[in-house]
Amino acid sequence: MSKESKYFADVLKKLEGFIRKEYLQFILFGLQAFMIAVLANFTFYSFLELIGNFNSTLRTILFVLFILVFLGLFIFLLIKPILKYFGPIKQITYFEAAIKAGQHFPEVQDELLNSMQLVSEDKKRTLYSTVLIEAAFKNIYNRIKNLNFQSLINYDRVKKITPYFAGITVLCLSILIFVPGMRAASYRLVNFNQDFIPPPKYAFEINPGNKEITKGDKLKISVKVKGPRLDEILFAMRNAEDAEFVFQKLAADSAADFNLEVTSVKSSFKYFAEAEGVRSELYEIKVIDRPVVKTLEVEIIPPSYSNIPKTVQKDNGNIQALVGSKVSINLSSTKKLTGAKLEFSDSTLIKLKTDDESATGFFNVKKDNSYEIHLVDENGNENLAPITYEIKAVYDAFPVIELISPNQNTILANDNRVVLLAKASDDYGFSNLILNYRLSASRYEPPQADFKSIEIPINKSSLELDISYIWNCTPLNLTVDDVVTYYLEIFDNDIVSGPKSARTQSFTIRVPSLDEILNNADQLQAQSEAELEQTLKEAEELKKTLEDIDQELKKDEEKLTWEEKQKIENALEKFQELQEKADKINDQLGEMKQNLQENNLLSKETMEKYLELQELMDELTSEEMKQAMERLQNLMQEMNRNMTQDALENFKLDEERFKKSIERTLNLLKHG
Repeated sequence: MSKESKYFADVLKKLEGFIRKEYLQFILFGLQAFMIAVLANFTFYSFLELIGNFNSTLRTILFVLFILVFLGLFIFLLIKPILKYFGPIKQITYFEAAIKAGQHFPEVQDELLNSMQLVSEDKKRTLYSTVLIEAAFKNIYNRIKNLNFQSLINYDRVKKITPYFAGITVLCLSILIFVPGMRAASYRLVNFNQDFIPPPKYAFEINPGNKEITKGDKLKISVKVKGPRLDEILFAMRNAEDAEFVFQKLAADSAADFNLEVTSVKSSFKYFAEAEGVRSELYEIKVIDRPVVKTLEVEIIPPSYSNIPKTVQKDNGNIQALVGSKVSINLSSTKKLTGAKLEFSDSTLIKLKTDDESATGFFNVKKDNSYEIHLVDENGNENLAPITYEIKAVYDAFPVIELISPNQNTILANDNRVVLLAKASDDYGFSNLILNYRLSASRYEPPQADFKSIEIPINKSSLELDISYIWNCTPLNLTVDDVVTYYLEIFDNDIVSGPKSARTQSFTIRVPSLDEILNNADQLQAQSEAELEQTLKEAEELKKTLEDIDQELKKDEEKLTWEEKQKIENALEKFQELQEKADKINDQLGEMKQNLQENNLLSKETMEKYLELQELMDELTSEEMKQAMERLQNLMQEMNRNMTQDALENFKLDEERFKKSIERTLNLLKHG
């Protein structure tokens, strides 16, 4: 083939691409149109079958009509375009394609049509030279080689029909699937040569249908009827031991449903519903015996350190026990067991050892929890709705200790001994009591960073301790102004979580100088003198008050007035307040005497003076004065004027003795 004849073939190839793409558009359009027509026809004929419920002859006619439409559409819309797409292209088709292309590309329209006319008929080929024809095609090829004829096919027809195709497809499928009876009608249409029994007038939906339940359970049976509304239906039931069905009428509720409730199912039975001769399927309720916990024994064994005796609970799985307690479970079932376990709320599982109808196991109490007992019998049946038992963990509390004396920072006595008095308590006992101490200040050596310890013997099994310990500080070799910090620490006997401890507040003992001891004694004596002088002054004022009250009581009246009673009560309260002040001064002087005595700073003569002073102070708070106050208070309650006046006279004498004791004590402090 010459170079010029190649241009002729290229022009035809370009037109052929245009032609075949147009045929492809026809195929895609025809496929969608075919599917629309087929689905619409099938849905229409199925709907006719749904309405008419035809016999096999009429269904055959409908199906044949559907097949004829199917074949006609298949040939016209699919086969014909496909044959054109894959078959040879006629010359007239090339000419038609050239006309369409020329309409979209006017710049080449005339040349393209003229070139195609040169070869449109074989007989005309003889009128033109081959050179002329090939030159013409060369010229037109150069004009159209950069033009894309296939771009003229944009599938507009296909795009326009696609929404209709999607919508009609969804609509038809929805009708066939969701419209009641359409699936059955389409099935009958496809199986046109079969005879079908007409659908019953009523259809039943029965819940629960076939089911297994436990003996004694409550059962509710619900019947829904599809079809014309009914006011009542028949319900038939036959127990396993009966030969015939027993019928009963069920009335419709407000929702046109029919319900039957069996409060306690004893045995298996079969049942069905019936309306106007139409029966539902036959269903069966099977009653099975599930395993049930028959007896339950729980043994709680507390930790040995607690000394709590073990306890045994019958048919009560709730547990309240000390953390670390061992709980033993022993149960029996109504059926032979192949498996048993305890399932805890924290997802822990403990398998129980089974033996025939019994199961045993144990666990330790670690925290608050709950558990259920799950049983499996030899038929694989499990117990239903097991009881949830609660576990309340009792935690071992921390011990408590209090340092009673000395409960403040103090100075070290001359005998280098400190008497420690303390109280401690715990819920289950103790393991150790430790005295911790360190040198915290000194003129002559650096303070100690770490505490040293002394173990104090205690009764470890006791729950409450009265601790009395004499701490001998001589081995510490303390000198003046040395300070020792100390505290007591006690441990309980918890062997499960580990011993817990409690400690007292830290206090100090300091080694004083002799000058400091004497100066403190002088200051304390001066303070006591000032407080006694104030007490004496208040005692003088109280004496005047009592004289005034005594004058008022001499009135010629039978009973006390409320105002007189109130004045006496105020006087008694004032006298009690003065006694409390005297007690405080007495304690201060006693502490001073003890401090001087411990440091060997009291001579024999001074000691005798202090003993005399102690006797005087004891008189200020004598038991006789307290009894006189109580008598006066009791008489006032009776509101008897004469008896109250006599008691007041005695009380005045006691108050006078109290005042004189203060005067002698004050005189002894100043001049003794």
